[in-house]
Amino acid sequence: MISGRSTCIAFAAALATLHASEAFSATTTTSNSVVNSRNDQTASTTASAKLSSNILPLQQNWWPVALVNTLDEHSPNAERVLNKDLVLWFDGEDWRCMDDMCAHRFAPLSEGRVFQSNDDTNNRRCLSCSYHGWEFDNQGSCTKIPQALDPTEAAKSARVASYPVQIGAGIVWVWPDESSSPFAETVPLPISPMLQQWEKEYPQSAYQREIPYGYELLAENVIDMSHLPFSHHEVLSSRDNGVHLPFKMLSLDEKEQVWEKERSSIYSNATESDKVLPAYQVEIKQGKAQFSDPIFTYNLMGTHEADENSTSHLGFYPPSHIRYHRTPKSGLSSNTELFVCPQSAGKCRVIIFNPFEGGMKKLRVDATKSKNRFEFLSKIGQYLLRKVILKKYMGVENHLLTSSVFDGDNIFLALQGERLAKNRLDYTDYMVPSSADTLSKIFRKWLDLAAEATRRTGCKQADNIVESAVGVSLDGSSPYTALPQQSGRELLDRYNSHTRSCPVCSQALSKLETRKKILTLALPTFFGATGASLIASILAVSVFESANLPSKVIAKMSTRLFGSCLLMSVFSVLLKSRTEKSIQKFYYVEHSH
Repeated sequence: MISGRSTCIAFAAALATLHASEAFSATTTTSNSVVNSRNDQTASTTASAKLSSNILPLQQNWWPVALVNTLDEHSPNAERVLNKDLVLWFDGEDWRCMDDMCAHRFAPLSEGRVFQSNDDTNNRRCLSCSYHGWEFDNQGSCTKIPQALDPTEAAKSARVASYPVQIGAGIVWVWPDESSSPFAETVPLPISPMLQQWEKEYPQSAYQREIPYGYELLAENVIDMSHLPFSHHEVLSSRDNGVHLPFKMLSLDEKEQVWEKERSSIYSNATESDKVLPAYQVEIKQGKAQFSDPIFTYNLMGTHEADENSTSHLGFYPPSHIRYHRTPKSGLSSNTELFVCPQSAGKCRVIIFNPFEGGMKKLRVDATKSKNRFEFLSKIGQYLLRKVILKKYMGVENHLLTSSVFDGDNIFLALQGERLAKNRLDYTDYMVPSSADTLSKIFRKWLDLAAEATRRTGCKQADNIVESAVGVSLDGSSPYTALPQQSGRELLDRYNSHTRSCPVCSQALSKLETRKKILTLALPTFFGATGASLIASILAVSVFESANLPSKVIAKMSTRLFGSCLLMSVFSVLLKSRTEKSIQKFYYVEHSH
């Protein structure tokens, strides 16, 4: 991630922030206070008190706006980040981001068109407003006003705010603050070594979804490991696995060690320049992960068997990234990497990857293992796993499983926001007595300080920006109360929140619907043929019962034809029923805890 500042002084403050947050992590530990709930609460309170007040304004960060493969390269794409309407468009070589407002009368540029201008000497496409045809280049400068006496000369004084864009892990990242954009290239994106390689091998595994509640509730949720056994019972874990989580806050040196472990993997080609440490990171104490981490204890599909050497880490990389890093008994690490982007109060977007080393190509030779006679067979097995099994599973099946995971949270988190607003409560009213809430509490403290930093910038949209991230207006009112009451079906809607914009799922759905249409048309034919062959076989048996040999052959053939038509009809009915059930999974699946 890159952090931009409006002035050099602000940039120096940002560096101080990073050092302060590291000092916070280095001096905070709960190693001696994870057994009873009172000590857990004391340790977390101490940690929260040491959060730096120099945290960056919300708009001066890189935000993961959308997966590249969900965007249309030939048309402008309307997006919203921090209550700001933006337009993403492709100029023929790079993605661009501008305010979604024409400089003329503020009509949305996302309703315009992208085309190759004859006046562009760089052979880049431009963006044209659909209202009066004003044209803008990839820097936001107006290049043509058709209504002016001199269209080119008149355009020189008009422009639209343009923002830095980066592509990383298949995501379009935007820095939504033009004043601090000169500093946007100074901070790397928080993309793990594992994800760098995984996204190249399995781009289809990336999952994006619109969430019917706010950034603050989603981040608070996904940073909380303890909810997995209950919210995602028999999907990711089991209620029986809901136990005490002995978290320990990591120091700077310990976070460095976790990074080095990720970087030095034989499945990684990351360098020191790719290093991005989490501002805050916890681990389940050594020797406890196999009993405490709900993913280890559930051991879904037998891939997460753990022992006393297994490790489990959870980190927050402000403002948008949460990363789980687990190493089970096999030694093959896996990550759950979530990227969260606030759109407006009560609405946000999440992008998630689940990379694991066992499904990736080795980039280096493992010097610790000696060659054996079965190494060739092992390579064949790994190749088949990556190119045949995972290539298919990491697409549609992975997306449907991930949809089920978010279905497990959507209803009660949306209602949580409504309950908080209706009763004029906030996170400070929570009862959080255990170490399981350590990072959730730190996230909330960080968010408060980021909101304060945003307001101090004097930005005209500061209140709107803060509202989109914290879900509460400056006057204490909550936009959640103004949101329309949504039914369970709306909250669990998969089509509009995911399928429609997902190239993997929309393509699979299209194939299924085509199959359904073919079967719908074919079934009457099969039923007709079954009826006709039944009548023919009955007549053949009755008429030719005592006839000669050829007649008996005709009767026998008619009976066989009837049997074949009956089987085809039954098979088609069952296949259509199965197809309809598969189609439904892309629209809505009822969920109950």
